Amino acid sequence: MILSNSRTLLEDIDAAKQNAYDEEFIFTKNKIVGRNNKKSYGIKDCTLIEYCIHEGMSDPSDQSILFLILCSDGTKGCLSSSYGTYADSDLIEFTLAIK
Repeated sequence: MILSNSRTLLEDIDAAKQNAYDEEFIFTKNKIVGRNNKKSYGIKDCTLIEYCIHEGMSDPSDQSILFLILCSDGTKGCLSSSYGTYADSDLIEFTLAIK
C-alpha cells in the first residue's frame, strides 16, 4: 500500500511519485488524460491500484480523494478530486468502474 489517510493529500501525491506514479491525470469527457504525455484513456485502458480519502486539516467536511491508476500502456499516475458534497460524480463513477 502506497497511500495512507494519516497523511495529507500532498504527502500522498509525493509518496505516489516516489513509487513511479508520476503522470498527473485530468478527467474530461468520460476519460482521463495525462497532463504530461497527453494520452487519453478509457475505463477499459485502466486498472485502479488503490485510492484514499483525505479530510481537510481545518474542516473535516472538506474531503478529497486520490486514485492511483495503471494504464494498459504502462503509464502510472494519480487522479485527485473533491469528495463528498463537492465531488464530481462523473469522475467518481468513472474511477470506481475501473477494475
